[in-house]
Amino acid sequence: MFFSDRSRAAKLVHSPPGDRLAGMNLGSASLSPGTTSASAAGTIGMPADWAKPMVDPAAFAEEQSRLAQVWTFLGFASEAADDGDWFRARLATRSVFVQRDGEVLRGFENLCLHRFHPLRTAVRGHGPIVCGFHHWRYDAQGRLAGAPKCEQMFGAPAGALGVRLNPIEIATCGDFVFGRFAGGRVSLEDWLGEGFPILQAMSRPGAGGPGPNGGWKPYGMAFAANWRLRMHVSLEDYHIVAVHPRTFGRDGYQNRGDMGYFRFGAGGAHSARIGPTAADAFSQMARACEAGTWRSEHYRVFQIFPNLVVAHFHGYDQHWYVAIEQFDPLAPGRSQLRGWLAAAPFEPACPRPAHYRWTEPAITPLRHHLVLRAAHQIGHEDNGACERVQAAAAQARTAPMLGALEERVGWFEETYRAAMAGALG
Repeated sequence: MFFSDRSRAAKLVHSPPGDRLAGMNLGSASLSPGTTSASAAGTIGMPADWAKPMVDPAAFAEEQSRLAQVWTFLGFASEAADDGDWFRARLATRSVFVQRDGEVLRGFENLCLHRFHPLRTAVRGHGPIVCGFHHWRYDAQGRLAGAPKCEQMFGAPAGALGVRLNPIEIATCGDFVFGRFAGGRVSLEDWLGEGFPILQAMSRPGAGGPGPNGGWKPYGMAFAANWRLRMHVSLEDYHIVAVHPRTFGRDGYQNRGDMGYFRFGAGGAHSARIGPTAADAFSQMARACEAGTWRSEHYRVFQIFPNLVVAHFHGYDQHWYVAIEQFDPLAPGRSQLRGWLAAAPFEPACPRPAHYRWTEPAITPLRHHLVLRAAHQIGHEDNGACERVQAAAAQARTAPMLGALEERVGWFEETYRAAMAGALG
């Protein structure tokens, strides 16, 4: 039932490898954004020390300092719909929060500059920015607006101290909110490229979903493995029989020729796996999403660098879902999965039978429950595989061997190396 469309990929002819990436040198096997490849195994290499940030705290800290300047998913604009609403998130291991200021969303590092107490200690809320330690108060732009007995304690009024919260840049794609610390060079729209209209369309849940008021249903789980390992397993189709024998892998191994692998965004930083393999299949979907004419068909998954996965899948008959998963790094060998599940916001390409309008009220709650349970099962299975790799990561002294169904892992690692070299968005 769950993700069943994945085993029915369209039998179409492979397109040839695309041209070299423009603008950023990410490696010898790079492709133009929006292109697909049927290249053989081993065309994209990884350095022998690829696992060092997974076991070395200093290397992990350096990695995260680089990724802090990369656009990263933080949450949903609808979580801060009213003036004064806010939600907390994590950006490259650092706690941040996003707050509504009239028509603008503003973001700040979640740290009072007095004695470094977190300003927001709940997941979300509403109200002014006041530290719970000594009641230092900041205005909507992050400037210190007041402190108890300020002139007596510090010899000057609050406004004269020059204290201002560390800001983060905020941009939105539909209802998705992305952020980064200062230092990035490309806009979010350029960063996502042709993926922008696709994510924009998927950012608002369809009606009648499993969450509150029919919207997003959150879920999550911690796992004892590095965030990159979890991205790796989301990017490849080779593990499914061994790790997911009752869902993804129940029909056996996939044929690389039956699926399209695509790169998109600035420098081809992101990738997608979709059923149609025609060279323009990704571009066709982007144009249809932008025009509001796209209809749900085929399993599709989009990996947005550094740590976001957006999947569109078949839950039951002509009922489609969108799942979002983010792998937040906490430590070299520890991460947090943040997930959300919703009904897909598109009409199905194949109309549902007429009798569904009579049976839906009774069946829908059970279907939502089963799909969410399957998402948890798949998540735990992937986490388990990654935790076992993490346990052996200190022994990894050579580069992994990547086969044709693991090609997108190599693409991801190209982008990762560019980020570590300071050559990425």
